[in-house]
Amino acid sequence: MVEDAQLNVLVIDDDEKLRQLLVDIITREGHQAVPAGSAEEGLELLPIWTFQVAFIDQRLPGMEGLVLGEYLRSNNPDMMIALVTGEPDKKLKRKSKDLSIVHIAKPFDIKEIVAVLGDYGTTAKTRLAARLRHEDPDYAAPIGRYADELTDYYGIPNVPARVEERLSSAIKRSLNELRSVSRYTERERVVALAGLLAAQVLGVQLPKAGGTEQRTLYEEYDALMREHGRRVEFEWDGVPSTRSRRS
Repeated sequence: MVEDAQLNVLVIDDDEKLRQLLVDIITREGHQAVPAGSAEEGLELLPIWTFQVAFIDQRLPGMEGLVLGEYLRSNNPDMMIALVTGEPDKKLKRKSKDLSIVHIAKPFDIKEIVAVLGDYGTTAKTRLAARLRHEDPDYAAPIGRYADELTDYYGIPNVPARVEERLSSAIKRSLNELRSVSRYTERERVVALAGLLAAQVLGVQLPKAGGTEQRTLYEEYDALMREHGRRVEFEWDGVPSTRSRRS
């Protein structure tokens, strides 16, 4: 994404006149504006469109704009989101900042809308440069962020007991090798990670790793990676995946 590329911009506001004004501003800047009159309509557009920017009214039928913004942020960390609101609420402004959501007060200046579009282009250009230098935090696949969703995504039922046993024993054997500095190899690291991912995909409930801490095998893998100075895989922002904690 370069600075002058056309953006897909989501506009959600139940005020038809204001919604059209935003669409006009965005279109004049050379971007594609996709309007919606409610949060529900906006959510229905997400499987169809890939949005780089979203302008959301705070007072929407059925859902507050900030709640919708938080959902969009969790599913697309790179999206530029602006909350357009007439509410003079300092808490709302602070919460927006915490979620990296731009707070725009009504009535707004057209320059504020244009600035959001420009800021996305500038940020995207910087992000691309970082990725090309392999400095982007998502250069390696962010497994921990989506690990909990793997079982639901693939939905493979009734895994045979022999498959579960084979997975469990292979993972535990590799983790045992990784516990020793002298026996640590990148091969065992890959074998353990592949087995843990397979267990997530298949929905296999793995046993605990043992020991006094009673860690899951996922937590044990991450703990060993920290000891060896390698990347952890099943934590997101320092929090183990929920399904991993239950395993």
